[in-house]
Amino acid sequence: MPTVGKAGTPSNPIFIFDEGAPNPYANFITELADEDGVIRVGLAALSKDGDGQQKAMIVVRLHLKREVAFELCRGLRRMEDLFKRRKE
Repeated sequence: MPTVGKAGTPSNPIFIFDEGAPNPYANFITELADEDGVIRVGLAALSKDGDGQQKAMIVVRLHLKREVAFELCRGLRRMEDLFKRRKE
């Protein structure tokens, strides 16, 4: 059974459905590019093999409209500012 949420405004609601998308862990950015208004972001998980060689396994590739990418950036900046204030 999917989890359902709601966003948007009363006159323009957006219903959000979550059917259990995976939650990959990423600690390395492999790609940041802008192509005709679409921002491409590649994320990977770093690990080391038995010989100590580091490798980055791609876990997700995002293709975001520029406006959505910038909204994400603003949200991350707000989170960073809150984190800095808590540490002071």
